Amino acid sequence: MSELGQVLKEAREQKNLSLDELQEQTKIQRRYLKAIEDGDYGKLPGEFYTRAFIKSYAETVGLDFKSLTEQYPSDMPKVERQHVETHVKPPDGSENEHSPKSLRGRAVRAKNWSSFVNKAIVVVFILIALMIVYILVTHLAGNQSKSSADQSSSNSVQYKGDSAPPSSSSSSSSDSASSSDSSSEQVLKKDKEEGTTTTYTLSGTDKFDVTVTAKSGSPAWFAAQDNQTHKQIAEGTVTTNGKKSYHFDAADVQTLYLKFGNAPGTELKVNGKTVELPNENTVQILLINFSK
Repeated sequence: MSELGQVLKEAREQKNLSLDELQEQTKIQRRYLKAIEDGDYGKLPGEFYTRAFIKSYAETVGLDFKSLTEQYPSDMPKVERQHVETHVKPPDGSENEHSPKSLRGRAVRAKNWSSFVNKAIVVVFILIALMIVYILVTHLAGNQSKSSADQSSSNSVQYKGDSAPPSSSSSSSSDSASSSDSSSEQVLKKDKEEGTTTTYTLSGTDKFDVTVTAKSGSPAWFAAQDNQTHKQIAEGTVTTNGKKSYHFDAADVQTLYLKFGNAPGTELKVNGKTVELPNENTVQILLINFSK
């Protein structure tokens, strides 16, 4: 058992929490919690999520995660970038010795190939830079367009259906149109926010389609389950380089439990509309009560 694991275990026992009770509060599987206490990080899904799980564990038992990282740096997994070496061969892939004349010819071809590769790398970097600029501009434009809506309803996200009521000159037709418009309105209202957990209520619709998408290059883990029965609906990791999104129907769920391991890198949509996550915490939990 590592020193960090011992400190976490003692804090849990001081709060009279069993591993099963801690699993219920953090929604982290019991075997992962046990592996953290034993310092056996090889059983966890990866270094990035190991740090996120340790942070969630520490906050639940009342410890300061930042202080733990400073006191036990050797026990804390670090996310490191891997360096990949690229070996460029001549176009024919040959590495055998040849005659002086052949070697000169191959040297020229190798030089031309190397020049082509260098130009290709420059083009790739330019395309990546343009893509980043486009994403930033799109994100800023989206935030500006949403600011006016946020001022009128700070705690709710409202959106209307595709159909609009027909216009009419008579007052009775106008009242009927207003009633029809109100019945097609969908509302996702924030009820309360406690730490990393935020509770919403979805009403005014019979649909409950959920889509989870990666916003950046970093992997983003999530889990979804029925909060009443604790039945798992979906779990996985989205990334721009692998599986980009998960989509599932939660119309039969009374309360949907969603947990995100990398909230800043995750995009959540309900019935096709983006839901802005309430804070900048890396690990976040959303509870959505579905009121049909």
